[in-house]
Amino acid sequence: MYVVSIGSARSEMRTTLAGVLEYLNQDRRGVAAPRSADVTVRHVERGDIAVHQLKSGRMAVRPRGTARSILVQILDEVERYVVRVDGKVLRPHEMSRASWGAVVAAGRLAFFPEEAIDLAAAEAGPLFHTRDLFEAEGPFDIAAFVDNEFRRRFGYGRHGPAYAPDASPNARHELHVAYALLRGEKVRECVLSAYRDDPEIGKHDLTWLRPLIEVPALRGALSPAQLQGLCHVMRHDGLKITADNAGKLLAIVRRLPVDCGVVQVDDALFSAGILQPLTAAAFSAAQGPAAIPVSPLAQRIHALTTQRRFDATMERAKAQREALEISQRHFDDLARRAVADRTCAGYDWANMVALAVLQRDVAAVLEIFDSPKDWNTDSKRALREVTGVDLLQCTAALRRQRIFELCGFSPAEQARWEHEAAAAKADRVAAREFEDARKRAEASNWRLEGGKVNGREYVDFCIAEGFSEIIDMPRGRARLSHLQSATRHVATAARQGWDPFLCTGPARASSRSRCHRGLMHFPGPSGPGKLP
Repeated sequence: MYVVSIGSARSEMRTTLAGVLEYLNQDRRGVAAPRSADVTVRHVERGDIAVHQLKSGRMAVRPRGTARSILVQILDEVERYVVRVDGKVLRPHEMSRASWGAVVAAGRLAFFPEEAIDLAAAEAGPLFHTRDLFEAEGPFDIAAFVDNEFRRRFGYGRHGPAYAPDASPNARHELHVAYALLRGEKVRECVLSAYRDDPEIGKHDLTWLRPLIEVPALRGALSPAQLQGLCHVMRHDGLKITADNAGKLLAIVRRLPVDCGVVQVDDALFSAGILQPLTAAAFSAAQGPAAIPVSPLAQRIHALTTQRRFDATMERAKAQREALEISQRHFDDLARRAVADRTCAGYDWANMVALAVLQRDVAAVLEIFDSPKDWNTDSKRALREVTGVDLLQCTAALRRQRIFELCGFSPAEQARWEHEAAAAKADRVAAREFEDARKRAEASNWRLEGGKVNGREYVDFCIAEGFSEIIDMPRGRARLSHLQSATRHVATAARQGWDPFLCTGPARASSRSRCHRGLMHFPGPSGPGKLP
């Protein structure tokens, strides 16, 4: 028997050293873990056992003995006092949560042996720390030893047994309890009471455990798929399973296949009147300018776009319903929403397109309609139906020509507009590139005799010294620009380690702004003594 004391709190009794580890390291949910200085562990016969806090924050015990003898002692205690009672190996759900926690703590030693063994002193020290007399030569494989002992003693590995015939091993006690109740096996009332008192256990991934604990009629009454589907649907709708409605619910769900899904359970409960239809949010009709079409074109665009959205929604919903991906309630809700969207949708987009056509705003019309035929298809189809202008079945050049004709432009006016638009675009691109070059220049640093300056100040300095021409030199796939003196025919250096001025051929630049704009060819800040 072990006595565990933490500060001034009441002492706790544990029958196994693994149980002591489980108690010291249990989840206290926000409460600060105890410090090793405040913890004392004493065996009623062997005396005090040292307690140590690991770097991970977990508590460890330090009993005397070799690594093998300590592990054997811990496993012997677990087998004698926890797992093998009256010669029978108990399954996890037949033990209390704390008792199974001691088994898990013993299994953790396979990969965290430092929780019970001082690994630094395991092979050296006084008599009780020496190697066992009959211990095999070579390194002691703790993980293999613990796992083999678990299988030899208990019939399963350190991860615990499988919680269901077709499941994998698992060490979670609540999982074993849940499946035992599902199968209708007996679980002690003290175990169930512990789970009733702690609703946080399994709250997020075992939502069907609590109905099994609270409503005994559910135990062993349904297959896993039926029960889990029933609990999921009822919980999702905010309905509780009680002793009063359990009989009716079981009668409904038992008629379903044993491997049914949530959708089938939802449909069955909806047909029986247990579940109510889903209520969609109220849709309000558009107000203000968006409530009325500005022209027949706007009305037709609105009709085509809303009908397309409606058809797409219903087609997708029907496919999901046929595949049993959604319930009948969900399908009905999607249908109501689709109808409401078609009825209440505003004319914002349709009016914007129609006004651009009415006002002959060629820039806006080009942005909307001068695109591949699978873009803005509804608007193009409406335009063809209302105005007779076909922008779907034509080449890109013919489409653009028809757009200009729609806006009242002759071929000559179209050419002039496109020329002016191209020039304006080039100016915008040049201004953006110049701004980018200015930012890159200001981000670079130069060391001159008078101190450190940025790239823009360096260009001003060069221009003041007579370097008012720009020359471009190819450098791979890029071009490197230099400032050149108009009188001395020398240029600024462009690489670190070059002389300050290098002879080059002439290339005339007309103004200070041209010199600044030359910065747009520079790759960016590159260090002291180099152009960016």
